[in-house]
Amino acid sequence: MRTVELTLDEPTELAVRRVWDELAELGLPGQGLRPSAANRPHLTLGTCPELTDPMRASLAEALTALPLEVEFTRPVRFGGRSRTVAWEVSPTDALLALQLRVWRIIDAPNPYHHPAVWTPHVTLARTLRPGDAWQERAWRLLRGRPAMPAVLTGARSYDHATDSAEDLPPADRAAPTEE
Repeated sequence: MRTVELTLDEPTELAVRRVWDELAELGLPGQGLRPSAANRPHLTLGTCPELTDPMRASLAEALTALPLEVEFTRPVRFGGRSRTVAWEVSPTDALLALQLRVWRIIDAPNPYHHPAVWTPHVTLARTLRPGDAWQERAWRLLRGRPAMPAVLTGARSYDHATDSAEDLPPADRAAPTEE
């Protein structure tokens, strides 16, 4: 499975990493505890089984919409197979338009990425372990924080099979083709 994700400007990424550290210091499953070298704060637009060359070309064109200014508004909690605490990201018109375009390009099969239900967020803590006591503690820690301006500056694709990520450049920064 491959993702299409947006990455954050440096100040926003550092702020998210500080929260990851705070959660870890409290013994909560902050994302900073994930041992992958590809682990980094991001906002997922969609997932697909693979990225074909035509998809990559269309994504490069869509990603010319970056950078996007957004706001991290409040903590949110998600249940389901994994329990997650995240920072909700304001769904600006530009962000929603980009997500819809990416969703169409990759024909995203995950129902959580359908534009009608997609909730833009950056994950702060997540686990598959049962019980929600940690989720409540994390949510209480985060709920009083003020909204934070952020900039979505880049894009990447994470490959679940290899636990690796690659940058997805927009068309104006894509590698030149040979003639």
